[in-house]
Amino acid sequence: MIDLLKGGGLLAFPTDTVFGLACIMDEEAIKKVYAAKDRSFDKPLPMMCDSLKMIRKMAYVSDDAEKVISKFVPGALTLILKKKDTVPDMVTMNKDTIGIRVPDDRFILELIADLKEPLMVTSANISGNGSLLKWQDVLTAMDGKIDGILCEDARGESASTIIDLSGEEIKVLREGPIGFNEIMEALQ
Repeated sequence: MIDLLKGGGLLAFPTDTVFGLACIMDEEAIKKVYAAKDRSFDKPLPMMCDSLKMIRKMAYVSDDAEKVISKFVPGALTLILKKKDTVPDMVTMNKDTIGIRVPDDRFILELIADLKEPLMVTSANISGNGSLLKWQDVLTAMDGKIDGILCEDARGESASTIIDLSGEEIKVLREGPIGFNEIMEALQ
């Protein structure tokens, strides 16, 4: 799997939420993800890291982000943070923020650690369609568009909660397994 990813391939795998589609931070590989999903280029791909240390290499972590991370990471939470220069503009489609998640999944965390770099990971589905949980459904939807798939089902039932911590105001952009009230309690 390391060779597949380092070679610019697309890998679909189950996560603690839904099935994901991953590539390394490579412009050609990222273009393949957009093509496979029929995804609009104005929607940047989220990133998966294996630790707070890796997050800090990619983005600025505020005090509020630190509180949320200590309570919910690893887990079903994507944080929108101000990106650092270590993240190329093509990864974020020239935006100054990046969505970052540390999944609660041993396989993915070990894969990222072995790669020694974050993965760009989005849901393994055609854009606009619902998230997929079963590997057979992913294989059907992504047939001929991916280079590898881990044949196990996802452990969750919905995509991660997305919280924007990049500005003065904290915003929940998508509520998933972690609710708004839980996040606000963690910030007290």
